[in-house]
Amino acid sequence: MRRLDQVRAQNEHVVKAENSQRGAASVIVAILLVVLLGFSALAVDVGAMYAEKAQLQNGADSAALAVANQCAKGACGNSTATGQLFANSNANDGASGATVTFPSATTVRVVTKARAAGATADGFSLFFARVMGFNTTQIGATAQAKWGAPSAATTLPWTFSECVFKKYLSATQLNEFNSTGTFTGSPTPTHILLRYDTNAPAYPGCASQNGYMPGGFGWLDTDTGCSTDVNVANAEVGSNPGNDLPAACRDMPATIKDSPVLIPVYTSAVQNGQKTTYTLKGFLAFQVTGYKFGGAVQSLDPLAPACNGNCRGIQGYFTRFVSLQEGLTTTSGTPNYGGSVVSLTE
Repeated sequence: MRRLDQVRAQNEHVVKAENSQRGAASVIVAILLVVLLGFSALAVDVGAMYAEKAQLQNGADSAALAVANQCAKGACGNSTATGQLFANSNANDGASGATVTFPSATTVRVVTKARAAGATADGFSLFFARVMGFNTTQIGATAQAKWGAPSAATTLPWTFSECVFKKYLSATQLNEFNSTGTFTGSPTPTHILLRYDTNAPAYPGCASQNGYMPGGFGWLDTDTGCSTDVNVANAEVGSNPGNDLPAACRDMPATIKDSPVLIPVYTSAVQNGQKTTYTLKGFLAFQVTGYKFGGAVQSLDPLAPACNGNCRGIQGYFTRFVSLQEGLTTTSGTPNYGGSVVSLTE
């Protein structure tokens, strides 16, 4: 009988031990579930936050450039509405908060914030993190853009008279340009011919042959390759005499029509031939559509005035806005001649 009692006692001890182990395992499983939920929240919510951040940055960049483009035209318009429109357009749910400010006269700053569709308050809704008591978080992005006339750039090594350029402005633009050094709107969009040979037409009030000095046809000293590094602050640049393409520009015609080019604008020229020096004032933006250079190098535009016989010139039209590579210096004090530059700075 005593032996049976001992066996029964041992069995009860084993059952109690097993129940204790089951309880401990339940606690461990519960703790692990919390940890797993935490990692799930980290993986899912952080991934969603990164995606939202990318959308907000795209929206901020687009909004800043859009507002800067409006301002570069001469009137910023409703910059808040423009910023909000572009910020919303880059959000997958079509909603984000956008704040537009102007740190300077030629700089716009856009801050975008995550916002749920239909909501008025900023905030990004979380998913698994709600289990841990975190319902929303703040996500934002910032972009800054500037605009202004180019004051330093690598340009087409050819210059053009300011006097002749003014002939392509409307009366309103001309009055504005003469009083302020700049103008709003676009120059005459029709295709024109800028001749530089000795038979170039005379414009009333302007010197003959675009004001070039004897032996000069507007070509400038070249630096690296087919370009002239110009800084308007220095105001002057030397001449490359002759009406043929400079030697460094033999390959230039193949790409000259790809995008608008900046052409330095000069106000006066002194001396002759190789010693000619042009005094520059700014840049004009010109889309080349045709050309005729020396040595039968030509690709003529039928929409522009004809360039036959001994004619040498560049065909195309003036443009208002030009996209330029990073590194271009801009300033609000240089006449823009329709060549305003817009770029992201942050």
